[in-house]
Formats: sequence, structure tokens, C-alpha cells
Amino acid sequence: MSEESEKKSYRYLVTLRWYIEIDEKLVPGSERSDEKILEVLRHRINGTTSCSTCPTRNQEGYAILEHHDFMGDKTVYMTQDKIKE
Repeated sequence: MSEESEKKSYRYLVTLRWYIEIDEKLVPGSERSDEKILEVLRHRINGTTSCSTCPTRNQEGYAILEHHDFMGDKTVYMTQDKIKE
């Protein structure tokens, strides 16, 4: 097969930002922080649980960033009080 007819694939790392609000200060890298962040992000903005194919169910990593450095006047995606039991 010639090089001209070979299909090339390109891979990219895509990061997304969700702004969340919770009732405690988080420690980056702790298991408790991991669980707390993922629990909040695994809900839709209307408070219902997201589906198994949702991007927040299949993450490979995350970073905790203080909101004032990046957020400005952005809308908060999800807060704990929106989550429906």
C-alpha cells in the first residue's frame, strides 16, 4: 500500500472545564476529593444522574483549580444542592 493512500489518524488531548460549587475545601489528589468532585460532576444540570456514556463518567484525570484564577463571572455548572436523591 502506498503512503499516499494510507489513512492517517491524529490524536489530541481535549480538556473541558466545569465550574462546580461544593460545601467544603478540597485537597488535590486525595481520595475524598476525587469522590466528591466526581459525584457532583456525574449529575446533569437539572440534578438527575448522568448516563454511563457521559464524558464525566469516563474521565482519565482532573485538576482542582481555585475558581478566582479562572472563573471570573462564569456560570456555575453544578452545585450540590441541585442534586436530586
